[in-house]
Amino acid sequence: MEKTKTVVSIGGKEYTICGTDSAEYIHRVALHVNKKLTELKKANPDLNNIQLAMLTSLNIADEYMKTSDELAAAKKELERAQKEVERLEKGAGTTNRTTPFNKR
Repeated sequence: MEKTKTVVSIGGKEYTICGTDSAEYIHRVALHVNKKLTELKKANPDLNNIQLAMLTSLNIADEYMKTSDELAAAKKELERAQKEVERLEKGAGTTNRTTPFNKR
């Protein structure tokens, strides 16, 4: 896949990002980072840029980890539910057998 260069703005500074993802996707990621950085800057106006960047990184990593854990739990629940459906279908297949009527 071809690499593209995309210019994004984070914290009032422009960065050129090179990647194989679409420019639209890279802009979405940058907007998310910028939004978090702006929120944290408003809540913590005394932080310097390095502290703000580190706090932003930690907050985004926290979101990622929680989402990843939720996804893993949802996959386990889906697998459990699929096994239960299979079990019920097999049980229904053996206990609900009907004998066809004899035609006279």
